[in-house]
Amino acid sequence: MHTKHLIYTFLALCTSFASMAQFQFRAEVSRQSIGINQAVELRLVMNADGDNLSLPDLEDFEIVAGPMQSSSQTIINGRYSYEKSYSFYLKPKKKGKLTIGKATIEYEGKKYQSQPITIEVGDAVEEPPRPQRQRPRSLWDDFFGGQQQPPVNQENWGKGIHLVAEVSNNSPYVNEPIVVTYKLYVSHLAGIRRMELLTTPQFDGFWNHTVSEKELNIATTTYQGKEFRVATIQKSVLMPQKDGRLTIDPLEFDMLVEEATGNYDRFGRPEVTVNKKKYSTGTQVIQVKPLPLDNQPTDFTGAVGQFDFTATVSQTTVNANEPVELTVTAKGNGNLQLFSLPKPVAPASLEMYEPELIENINKNFSSGMSGSKTEKYVIVPQYKGQYTIQPMTFSYFDPKSKQYKTVTTDEIVIDVPEGPDLPSNVSDEDALKNADEFIDIIEEADWVEIQRDDFWQSTRFYVWLFLPIVMAPAVVGVTRWRNKMLSDTEGIKNKRHQRLAKKYLSEARKKMGDKEPFYEALERCLHNFLKAKLHIETSEMSVDNISELLVQNEVGEEDINQFITLKNTCEMARYSPFDIQNMQQDFEHAVQIIDSLDKQIKA
Repeated sequence: MHTKHLIYTFLALCTSFASMAQFQFRAEVSRQSIGINQAVELRLVMNADGDNLSLPDLEDFEIVAGPMQSSSQTIINGRYSYEKSYSFYLKPKKKGKLTIGKATIEYEGKKYQSQPITIEVGDAVEEPPRPQRQRPRSLWDDFFGGQQQPPVNQENWGKGIHLVAEVSNNSPYVNEPIVVTYKLYVSHLAGIRRMELLTTPQFDGFWNHTVSEKELNIATTTYQGKEFRVATIQKSVLMPQKDGRLTIDPLEFDMLVEEATGNYDRFGRPEVTVNKKKYSTGTQVIQVKPLPLDNQPTDFTGAVGQFDFTATVSQTTVNANEPVELTVTAKGNGNLQLFSLPKPVAPASLEMYEPELIENINKNFSSGMSGSKTEKYVIVPQYKGQYTIQPMTFSYFDPKSKQYKTVTTDEIVIDVPEGPDLPSNVSDEDALKNADEFIDIIEEADWVEIQRDDFWQSTRFYVWLFLPIVMAPAVVGVTRWRNKMLSDTEGIKNKRHQRLAKKYLSEARKKMGDKEPFYEALERCLHNFLKAKLHIETSEMSVDNISELLVQNEVGEEDINQFITLKNTCEMARYSPFDIQNMQQDFEHAVQIIDSLDKQIKA
């Protein structure tokens, strides 16, 4: 498939995300009429990933298996669908009409309920014997029992099952990432029929990111000097938030385990019984070391790990009122989400806007966390001259060397050759050129008698007497108007975003033919337009949030879809082959859709 086809598929997918159906939650059963000795499958199905699932009232049933989780995603003719389900096998406790109550789940802060289901339970049903299995054996058969060959030593049958939490570092520093891996070791003398999760760790005192394995991939390894089959159940990246003794709660399962009875059947094969047992990882103790206070830099904001730090600008020579992009980046391994980047210091004559935060972080289960954290500032010089952005320092604690380290960038000089002068830049020499340097010397003076003009009860007297009374209301009105304008920070911010949107649209026109600068300018134009009209920040610019806000502002569905498609095009076009004709079409489309949205969005 060509790259362009991949892009169109991706854009269609993004568009379909924005138009997904409303959240749905339902309960369904495999059959509604069973015998007292039979089991029925209950599935709780949703079309999005909900939270806080509460099971229905199952007073008349016994859960004999579950929960078993599954999810699926499909794309048919550009339409995206998602389904997630939890399955349980229920065995009735009595005959008659039994009711499965309502299940509940939360999605985006709202609660949803399933409909109750009635099951007709009759007399026991004689089921035919199951046919001999003819399919090849799989790793699942070995792991969950069903061994065809009996072990050599029957008395050890059922032994050798270990649920373990492996901690990468039991004595980390505050904010130093560690990895906890939960593994299940099963010897070749044991078999497991079923597993049911009882409790999961809460990680109190830790920042955490946890990933549960959707499928148990079985491998062979050595544990305690013996050969075992092993499966990874769950992995967690943890970062302790305080020093001292912290504990990690256990992960616990109920398992149906195959064990030998000590008897043999008439063919000489050992008889095996299945018992229910509880397995736990036990409580893990982490002794967290405090960060040293000696030699701690004053600009330290909590970064722990190994990092590189850079500060660069898109260009160092611009004219007045042309934007410059300052990029500040910390890159490496460590607690990237738990510290702040230093703020640049620049002259007041450089207009600097709030930064756009970009996080590219991988929760790496080998190193803990790696990637980069970037803040992008838009700087607009107002006057010509040379302006210096001071060197920036970034300090972090390196747990490997047990020392604080500081990275300092070079100073950045921005040259503005064209534009208006700063009022304070007019030199004394220039001021002298605008005044008379000498006047003629007067040799003789003509003395004239001064005419006295009494001030008391004169016209000037009455003007100065009543002027404060007349001016007072005007002064009060102007002061109130000025205070109102200064307090309207939102309005000032919106005007700035509107001005930036126009500038970036003009810059996109100039960059026509140069793909990356063109689409970058066009994307910034769209972002600033949204900031001005919808009063949102960069971190809130998800497709769903934009679509919802545009709907609230009574924007037509077709215009919303066109805007989202154009936004996605700008994001993807930098990495795909686009020609000048595509750019011209996208520019005209941007002008058209911005004009249409500007008319529709309510003030």
